[in-house]
Amino acid sequence: MSKKCGKSAEFALVREERSQLVVGYGKTKVDGKSLYEWYEVGFNTKKSGKPTLDQVKQAIFDDINSRTDEKILSGFVWNNKPVWLSAESQTNFSAAEYTASTKNGLGLPVTFKLGEQDGTPVYHEFTTVEELSGFYLQAQAYIKQCLCDGWQEKDNIDWEPYEEYFNK
Repeated sequence: MSKKCGKSAEFALVREERSQLVVGYGKTKVDGKSLYEWYEVGFNTKKSGKPTLDQVKQAIFDDINSRTDEKILSGFVWNNKPVWLSAESQTNFSAAEYTASTKNGLGLPVTFKLGEQDGTPVYHEFTTVEELSGFYLQAQAYIKQCLCDGWQEKDNIDWEPYEEYFNK
């Protein structure tokens, strides 16, 4: 699974390369240029034979899910600080926000390692309920938007051309 960039003519929904079948999807125009970006997933046909349409769909969905997870994990920036949104970090942020907001600031101040920038840890001390709640709500909105973007990407795939190829 990889991201490609090139001219429109370089994109192919399906192409055969040696003992591999490569399936392209998600072709979009790069702003202000005559280039396009797309993603590709590959199947080893020598080992497993030609994939079914269901296998292709699953591979594409898995790729979208993986990119969505990566975007959630490492794409959030708060106050110009990168924030690592691992499941553990999300749980810690949630617990701290819940405790502080329901117990009148109990547990504050609290310091979190948000992430790293150029190999250097980035920490932040939250001193008020408002600041911690604002941070937490922004992180949750970011996660929700990432998930919605992934769902929309899946919903926007036109499967008809793939059906024509794989149901021959």
